[in-house]
Amino acid sequence: MKILIIPSWYPEKSGDISGSFFREQAIALAKHGHQVGVIYPQLRSLRAWKSAFAGPYGIVEELDNGMPTFRSYGIAWFPRIPYANTMLVIRHGLELYQRYIARHGKPDLIHAHSMLNGGVLARALSARHGIPYVVTEHSTAYARGLVRAWQIRLARKVASNAARRFAVSSPFCALLEQGLGTSEWRWEAMPNIVEKKFIEMPLARPTRASSEFVFLNVALLTAKKGVHHLIAAFARAFGDERSVALKIGGDGVERPRLEALAVKLGVADRVHFLGALTREQVADQMASADAFVLSSQYETFGVVVIEALALGKPVIATRCGGPESIVREEDGLLVPSADVPALASAMQSLRANHAQYHAQEIRAACIARFSEAAIVGRLGQVYADVLVEQSLKH
Repeated sequence: MKILIIPSWYPEKSGDISGSFFREQAIALAKHGHQVGVIYPQLRSLRAWKSAFAGPYGIVEELDNGMPTFRSYGIAWFPRIPYANTMLVIRHGLELYQRYIARHGKPDLIHAHSMLNGGVLARALSARHGIPYVVTEHSTAYARGLVRAWQIRLARKVASNAARRFAVSSPFCALLEQGLGTSEWRWEAMPNIVEKKFIEMPLARPTRASSEFVFLNVALLTAKKGVHHLIAAFARAFGDERSVALKIGGDGVERPRLEALAVKLGVADRVHFLGALTREQVADQMASADAFVLSSQYETFGVVVIEALALGKPVIATRCGGPESIVREEDGLLVPSADVPALASAMQSLRANHAQYHAQEIRAACIARFSEAAIVGRLGQVYADVLVEQSLKH
């Protein structure tokens, strides 16, 4: 089957986290026998004006693990004008599509990741060329109330014309049905894939020189990730215990405030900031930790949670929109978001009962739900069903 992937954001280079989950799903589809290509209008924001004019321009083609990937570089000239940048995305996307089909032929189906603006481009291509499309929504902007009225109208059009609508968790499906103002379109949960490297790493209890118990968090250090709540909970739970440490992977605007908070709470010597990590480094840090903690206030899914589960680690996660569809009782604990006492109590409980969690069983359950084979198998069946329905219409 010939599948064209249209992401709304995408990694710029190997090792980038942003959009990496879209790329990994596309590569997994290609590995399982589909002919897969990617087109991405990569428009730079004028808000970052220093870099907006420094990058490349025009269409660039590359082979990514054998997968043709076409990018159209340009500038989003109209950040404050509704629909203007959307029209630029469509214009760049139509040029990319023509270049793509000239080299690789017309796709059977389009899979867009996020309605704004990959889904908008997919809808435009579908209308012009009669190609069915499905869309998977990932953005936390809907839960955070950051989607404007005109963007909601665009998203409704994308959803109404899609052959299938997916969101990455069941709570997110319900939120989209409500937030888009209609329940006539069914949204289905389609989780992200856990990358193979996390499944293939050996399961072994961390070997360290000390008997320190290590909690790990990996996140972009912004306010919505709730890392300030995590540091406060750590200090509340283990302020006087030298044998427990918290490692925080990632970087961002909140880092100076978070470092100052750790000093203020007297735990700076046991809260270790690791900085930005590649996926390989994330895997290594997870393998060497005892448990993983996600403290977000909003998540549509939580890929870092399934990566930790793939490595057999028990997890603590907030009920923030995504982890509720991931974390079973056998995997760890769920707590309300922004609740420092509850998070502190969960960390104490998990440390005290760590031996009750079984790494092999945690990994096996994760593989059954989130592996390449599991997700690609589901997607392949959906694609086949959509093409059958399309043929019956004609």
